[in-house]
Amino acid sequence: MRRVLGVLLLALAFGALATPAHAHTEFASLGAFWSGAVHFLLSFERPALIVAFAIWAGTQQQRADAALVGAIGLGAFAAALAMRQKGIESHSAVTMAIVALVLLGAAGVARLQLGVRPVLIAALLCGLVAGAIGAAGETIGDRALNASALALVAAALAAYTLMAASFAARWRHARLG
Repeated sequence: MRRVLGVLLLALAFGALATPAHAHTEFASLGAFWSGAVHFLLSFERPALIVAFAIWAGTQQQRADAALVGAIGLGAFAAALAMRQKGIESHSAVTMAIVALVLLGAAGVARLQLGVRPVLIAALLCGLVAGAIGAAGETIGDRALNASALALVAAALAAYTLMAASFAARWRHARLG
């Protein structure tokens, strides 16, 4: 577990130091809130990271679904708001998301069971990676709206995936006849 968290923290530090790339500015005309919501959904790896994490978290014996959703949303908001320049994203956000997807896939295959606290920490890191796409806007108010939309979309995606994972687990164990 310490190695997994160490790798995620190293990836996060790498992302903080990476050079920026230009974001999807064509959605700026939608307004700060909707631009942030759409921006999160434009790439495969970030929504896939949230879905993969929620599926894996849904298999844990100790569940803390509401706290997980909150941690992912808070992490996404904090990372998006912390981006320094208008309309940028980290080059390494994609790399971090792919590394995290591989780690989550391995944890799922190994049926790795963790306590609530490590899973909440992993959820926060997952949200930080997902939020590393940045929040565009001229003013801090626009940036906050953009980051809020991004965080809400990430949290909603996690919540719906946790519900689906719970339904699938009950269905899989149901007895017919």
